[in-house]
Amino acid sequence: MMAGLDWKIFLLAHLLATGLFLLFDLRSKTRLRAFSEAVIVLCVPVAGLVILCLFKLAGSIMRLWDLHEAEEEEMGEAFFIGVPVQKDVVPLNDAFLVEDKLQKRHFFTESIKQSLVENQQILRMAMHDKDREIAYYAVSMLTSRMENLEGELFDCESKVLKGEQQEDLPLLQEYAGLLKEYMGNKNFIDHVTWRKKQELYVGILDRLTRLAADNKEYYQEEVEQLLQLLDYPGAEQVCEDFLDRHPQAEEPYLSFISLYVAWKKPDKLQECLKKLKALPIELSPEALRVIRFWDKGAARVG
Repeated sequence: MMAGLDWKIFLLAHLLATGLFLLFDLRSKTRLRAFSEAVIVLCVPVAGLVILCLFKLAGSIMRLWDLHEAEEEEMGEAFFIGVPVQKDVVPLNDAFLVEDKLQKRHFFTESIKQSLVENQQILRMAMHDKDREIAYYAVSMLTSRMENLEGELFDCESKVLKGEQQEDLPLLQEYAGLLKEYMGNKNFIDHVTWRKKQELYVGILDRLTRLAADNKEYYQEEVEQLLQLLDYPGAEQVCEDFLDRHPQAEEPYLSFISLYVAWKKPDKLQECLKKLKALPIELSPEALRVIRFWDKGAARVG
């Protein structure tokens, strides 16, 4: 009789100790971790409680708990030890570094929904993610965006290519932006269509260099596209127009350098480098890097 009573007292004491341990643990741990440790205490009477208490004591003495642990789910999670991160400010690139699939999917989908157009490159990266759900989501989002983009392009083309508002600068700028975004998704476009859009893009850029000649980016972009088309004489003409419009800027010379490297004309390349060095302006880090690269003879043209 006494033995049975002792057993009941021990069981009640054990359950009480487990409950107190759980309540204490919930104050400083995530619910999942607190309940996991409580299960250990419950399933391993006395020894489980002693081992966990000793472990926590040793951790406090050795200051192991100073390292940042993941916060509770409603407060956000931490990707890296020592760096608190809130869900609403997670950089999208960092979402790919999260190992937990559910967290990764949550951060990825929420971030993409907030800013689709600005994250086209991230979506293209996500297409190759090892998590099939994320890859499928990225492909679906890109496919949907491409369908919408084709509709927007058609509306612009109907105005620009059919003679309506041909010199409307805002319209041409919008059209150029849509074409650039469309061409950036090359994997979703057949070669013939992509090449046709590229030729249209070059034509629009050519108009923009006349209507907005102060914008250097249009010249640079047109040169880059002409180099892809292997139209070196055309690219050279754009570079010359660029230099005529911006004679004291470094950007025309950098475009010339890209052209002569692709065209394999070392003499003109060296001549262009000399003119770049002689500019009476403070050169950018990019220009200095190009000059150092060729001065050291790290590469040869021809």
